[in-house]
Amino acid sequence: MNRNVRKNFSILLCTLAVMVPATLAPLATPANAADAPARPHRHHARKDRVYARDLVGVWLNTAYLEALRKTRMPMAAEKLAHPIAMTIEQKGRSYPFVRTDFERAVLLRIIDIQPDTEKNGFRVILAENDMEAVPEDETTVIRFRGQKDVQGRFAELAVAEPEFGKGRFQAFTRIDGGLGPLVNDITVAGKYTDEQGRHYEFSSSGDATLPDGGFKYEVRLRTRGTTCDMIQASDEDSGKDPRRIGYRWTAGKLELFDVTKAADDTLTCGKTPVAVLKPEA
Repeated sequence: MNRNVRKNFSILLCTLAVMVPATLAPLATPANAADAPARPHRHHARKDRVYARDLVGVWLNTAYLEALRKTRMPMAAEKLAHPIAMTIEQKGRSYPFVRTDFERAVLLRIIDIQPDTEKNGFRVILAENDMEAVPEDETTVIRFRGQKDVQGRFAELAVAEPEFGKGRFQAFTRIDGGLGPLVNDITVAGKYTDEQGRHYEFSSSGDATLPDGGFKYEVRLRTRGTTCDMIQASDEDSGKDPRRIGYRWTAGKLELFDVTKAADDTLTCGKTPVAVLKPEA
């Protein structure tokens, strides 16, 4: 994932009314048109209608989230469920919608939301340009299913994501507080002691404290081109090669490894751990 794509995805690091025909018109209505359901401020909001603002947030497919909780290691989790993350943000009158599997990313904008034929179903219409009418063949349609909770918000959605999910419905969970802190908390966050009695700490917010100093960190979710899971400094876009530490959970202990970078940019962990950390009680 190149630098610009990562920045698009980090609009994070890292989303409406039945009884209306669900077919697209020859020209899809832009989201900032007066009658677009995605712009509720010009109408009285209906409880049974879904607006673009209802989808704003970070979403992660539930299967991958559960796999990550089970393994605590992205490479192992990816073998159980392919990751898909979605970030929907409101920027003025525009709703950028980024989808990624942490290797590639797609950025489009919501231009309309239409009811679907299924119960609690709706279709989100996307295009690169949300400022004028867009021909149907320049749009992407993603089908959603979901029901608002008693607070009037979506906590979960079923989404037939076409790029990374092969158009099959699967559950997505809203990630409150951001993807990074959640991933940190699941994988490595905690206080530890090594075999020499030295202290280590990885906070949920992304602060790493080691015997030789501290740095802001993130858990690498992009697994291509690596041989192990790793913690890395979160300034990867600074132009400098970030600090990286490989990690692996073994029998309840966190093993840390040196990481080397080959000429082809492959990242390789050492064969033996440089530290074995025991979680503090």
